[in-house]
Amino acid sequence: MRPVWWIPLLLVVFLLGVFLAEPLMNGINAVSGSELFSTRSSLRQELRIAKESRDVLRDRLKSEQDGLARLAAEIQARDFARLTRESLLGAATEAGDKRVLLRPAESEMLLRPMDRDSAALGAVRSLFNRKVKDILDGSRRILGEKVGRLNLELKEINTDLHERNLLLSEKLNELEEYRSRLEAQKNYIGELEGIRTDLQSAVTDLETRIENGQLKVSFQGDILFASGSHRLRDPGKRLLDSVFPVLLQQADKVDIFVAGHTDNVPIRPDARDRYASNWELSTYRAIEVVKHLTNKGLNPQHLTAAGYGEYKPVTDNSTAAGRQRNRRVELFLIPQVIRRQ
Repeated sequence: MRPVWWIPLLLVVFLLGVFLAEPLMNGINAVSGSELFSTRSSLRQELRIAKESRDVLRDRLKSEQDGLARLAAEIQARDFARLTRESLLGAATEAGDKRVLLRPAESEMLLRPMDRDSAALGAVRSLFNRKVKDILDGSRRILGEKVGRLNLELKEINTDLHERNLLLSEKLNELEEYRSRLEAQKNYIGELEGIRTDLQSAVTDLETRIENGQLKVSFQGDILFASGSHRLRDPGKRLLDSVFPVLLQQADKVDIFVAGHTDNVPIRPDARDRYASNWELSTYRAIEVVKHLTNKGLNPQHLTAAGYGEYKPVTDNSTAAGRQRNRRVELFLIPQVIRRQ
């Protein structure tokens, strides 16, 4: 059995990447001076700033409304009749006689004081009240327009905050889903390592490797098949039978992808009536392995066969040893959690 010292190292690097991903993105954002990466802390900071802006606008709107309400109350509370009487009876001649000023001062048209209930005083009071009413109506109109603009601004701010909240919620959900996937990946990598140990215990010289979240098991084609044939040899059947109990034990947890490979030597003329090319030969060999495993009892729903011919070699075909390594059948044990995702 070959040493597997690099597996713990990969696990350590993987775990460090999980825990240091967000601090590393924050560091890159700080060095670059811009938001190259959206992290949970940056999204929370944006939400906090948006909420502070909304609160400032609300306070400003409330202050404006309170000031206008106080102004309206002061105007309403004034004694307009008293102001009218004082303005009309406040002028006096040099002799001490009071005069009523009905026109601008430069007109010099002065009348003697009139009784409180006189028609002229009532007309002046009515005119004055209409002026005040016009002022109040104008103030209310201006106040209404200003309040309307502030309400529109507040509505736009609330809409923007709602959109930011939705975006933040989506980002947080994505982060949580990513963390869940990392946790699931860590769990099934541990399970694959256990399956790999069981397979190597069953066949000591079996070539196995965990890559891309899958367990790859490689069988030499010369053990499984005779040259130029896709029929399993007896040694190949015994080899598959030796690993079958381990595969059967994991049947409900993994899907098995069987891939056939050949070297680059063309098909012999006497075999071309069965195999037009190495593609056909490699595919038939993969199907033969699938049939043998299903006949032994594996669920065919979890098995897939494919042939790659000579187009995915693991080494150079220029030597006999290299061509022998390239003639192989590979089983990929894929945890069903990956397929579902």
